Amino acid sequence: MATIRTAFICAVIAVAAVSVVSCAPTKASLDKTLAGGIIWPGPPEKPRIRYLWTLRSLVSEKENQILRFVAGDVDYDIQDPKNSDGLIYPQSVFVDSNNVMYVADPGASRVSVVNLETMDTFNITSAKGTPLMAPIGVVVSSDGRIYVSDADMKRVCIFNQKGKLIKFFDGKFARPTGMAIDARAGAIYVVDTWGHTIYVYDLDGNRRGSIGKRGEGPGDLNYPIHVAVDKAGLVYVTDTLNFKVKIFKPSGEPVFQFGALGDTFDTFDKIKGIAVDPEGHIFVSDAAQNMVKIFDKKGKLLLFFGKKGSFYGRFNAPAGIFIDDENKIYVADTLNDRVQVFQYIGDKQL
Repeated sequence: MATIRTAFICAVIAVAAVSVVSCAPTKASLDKTLAGGIIWPGPPEKPRIRYLWTLRSLVSEKENQILRFVAGDVDYDIQDPKNSDGLIYPQSVFVDSNNVMYVADPGASRVSVVNLETMDTFNITSAKGTPLMAPIGVVVSSDGRIYVSDADMKRVCIFNQKGKLIKFFDGKFARPTGMAIDARAGAIYVVDTWGHTIYVYDLDGNRRGSIGKRGEGPGDLNYPIHVAVDKAGLVYVTDTLNFKVKIFKPSGEPVFQFGALGDTFDTFDKIKGIAVDPEGHIFVSDAAQNMVKIFDKKGKLLLFFGKKGSFYGRFNAPAGIFIDDENKIYVADTLNDRVQVFQYIGDKQL
């Protein structure tokens, strides 16, 4: 359908002698409205977090204008979500060392790949002929292999840089969701939410072991969703229905936990995403409270940003978080159908 659409657009452009856009590969579009203009906390406090930009559209503004001219609606192809021109229900985001962003979008049943330098984009929509259904997690190895967990397929897939399936992970899953990669240890951690377990794999998709089982103890899990790894190799898990962040050694030995159910800033309601920045701060998204909370290594709340809404810097059910080496914070703003990016600008003492 996408090929037919592209050909149709090109034909109309040729007939109408319109030269606004060529039939080049699709380019995404960043919304930099208010870039740098929103900060947390506000005066008179020293700012620590600055809003940068939003990715919602996978088609440039010029091409959007042509689509409106041709079809009257940018998303006229929405009957097939895979052909949507924008994000629909993003759950996870990952950015590799080449500044390429990968967005797992179960609403569109695809993983969108966007080169943030050139804005060229393509979508991974199937695994060797089998359509993706609900991709939740995505990570990428240093050699460019793309790992995708699909909750409805109950599989984890390995793709090459062009989106061609290499293989599926070994083992069965109840519902694979969030993932994290530890390149130095050659390990990938896969959250199995309904299995109440974190599975550990090597980079070739061979199962090494597991962390946790269902329960309420320090080493137990209850519907975990996302996972992160810090530079020391410690594993951080959002233990969603235990309302805690739990930290493990790679061996699975529990190290520390914090959190409790509540509606105050230092408690949790429905935590989803988690990430650790280069300085060791722990970032947690709370989908019910519509904010990202920042804690120190002892579980002390340092700062929070965001609130419910669709305006820039606000959230509606935020999920996965990714933090790069430059302290840029990428948040999958799920029900706002976008990824928002922020910059941590504070010093080491939040």
